[in-house]
Amino acid sequence: MSPSPPTFQPPPALLEMLRKSRRPLLLSHIYPDGDGIGSELALYRALEQLGAQPGILNSHATPEKFGFLDPEGVVQVAARPQPSAQDQQRVAEADLCVVLDTSDPERLGALWPLVEGGNAPICVIDHHLCDDPSVFQAIWSETASPSTGSLVLDVIEGLGVAVTAPMATALFVALATDTGWFRFGNASSDAYGCAARLVAAGADPESLYTLVFEASSIARTRLLGELLANAQSVEDDRIVWSVLRREMLDRHGVPYEEIDGFIDLLKGVREAEIVFLAVELSPGRYKVSLRSRGPVTIHSIATGFGGGGHAQAAGCRLEGDEQEVLAQILAAARETIT
Repeated sequence: MSPSPPTFQPPPALLEMLRKSRRPLLLSHIYPDGDGIGSELALYRALEQLGAQPGILNSHATPEKFGFLDPEGVVQVAARPQPSAQDQQRVAEADLCVVLDTSDPERLGALWPLVEGGNAPICVIDHHLCDDPSVFQAIWSETASPSTGSLVLDVIEGLGVAVTAPMATALFVALATDTGWFRFGNASSDAYGCAARLVAAGADPESLYTLVFEASSIARTRLLGELLANAQSVEDDRIVWSVLRREMLDRHGVPYEEIDGFIDLLKGVREAEIVFLAVELSPGRYKVSLRSRGPVTIHSIATGFGGGGHAQAAGCRLEGDEQEVLAQILAAARETIT
């Protein structure tokens, strides 16, 4: 039996834009994750096959555990805190900007003003809610899709490009990491159908699991241990949280990009319905990641603080001292489960 066909069909206008582009520039959100990186690299290779000269430019570095997806080093990272003249030139030379895994302009960080102010049309491929699609020339957003990588697979096939093993590998990582290796609620029949297509094209789930989840440094492992040891709970353990302070990252020598996945381990508490992780970005600035399970959803908590995401995986940013930030999130979480 052949793998299940795709559920979603990319808009013809989007496919036409991609076919015509000769110098497409691919971008993803700040602190890119497996879905963003995998989607970029797979689409990059597909557009190369169409004769284009694509580029990838991100605001932050690729997490070390996803580095194996990019052996050629095609992912470029913009200078910080502001893009360099070379970064500006990369954007200016593009004839199409393709934004992957976000439809929120602010999540492109300092690159958004360059993209918005350029002459190239902007298209989006995403599986998150889009608040204002009018800022893009084309957008394909399917919130029922398990990952952006799943949609990119549909795009590649829609372009008539053969899915190579490196593309399948990148997209399997995108899909598997965004579904918690098929444990989360978004691991739908579409997710398994997509996985079957990618395995048939050359993805190796066993080796990829080892590369992504069993290759941590001892420093990252010790940092995770400290974070879990400091976990707290209220409401009979129905709400569980921890804090990752800048001092902890510096003391263990772990870059921010390497903490992806930490929050999901807090869900190991049996009674937990809502878990969150507050990460100190700088004094008085925190990024809060939220997860939930069962019938509980936390999207409204994140949006209430100006963030977003999915029903059971979302995030936001808050300013204030640590206790103020925790108090605000805890109040919202308590209201959600009552």
